[in-house]
Amino acid sequence: MAKRRLYLVRMNFLEKHIQVFLLFYMLIGGFSFFLLSITIDTIFVPTVEQPQGFCEDWTERALRWYRVQDCVKFKSHLAELKYKHNKRMERRSSQKVLFLFLLASCFTYLLMALRPTLFFQKGDYLSYTTGIIATAVLIGVVLGLMMPIIFQALLPPPAEWLPEEFLEIRRARIELILNEFAEKIQLASREGNGP
Repeated sequence: MAKRRLYLVRMNFLEKHIQVFLLFYMLIGGFSFFLLSITIDTIFVPTVEQPQGFCEDWTERALRWYRVQDCVKFKSHLAELKYKHNKRMERRSSQKVLFLFLLASCFTYLLMALRPTLFFQKGDYLSYTTGIIATAVLIGVVLGLMMPIIFQALLPPPAEWLPEEFLEIRRARIELILNEFAEKIQLASREGNGP
């Protein structure tokens, strides 16, 4: 009877330990992926400001389960270049989200494979590979997708607290992109293709 009571006390401690670890793992890991997300956005996904009324004619098309509007006639060649660049950055941003999810899932799976006692109670862990993968994917969704969105909603905009060096990198990249646009416009006007 005493052994049974000691076993139950030990299991309650382990369950509490696992729950506390998962809570801290979600918070600290989620904040880490939030920081990674805004760093990637700031440096690798520079969008260019687009003035109001840059498009003369819009078209609508069905894309999977939703409708998308695309500009088919632009007011200027510069507006067209900016629009196409921002569309590429939208695709890059969606690839970033997929990358964060996969990275969070793989990191969690690796941690589960190396230290399964952090996530599960005592038992034969490696025989439950499907359960470990499913748990890693679920935690990857929370860490890589949901937590960055929650932190983004709770914290002020990154421009207010991000180190100035990151913002300088972003400004330099946008300036480089605008210079490339100017060169393309000059080249097109010399060849007679531009406006």
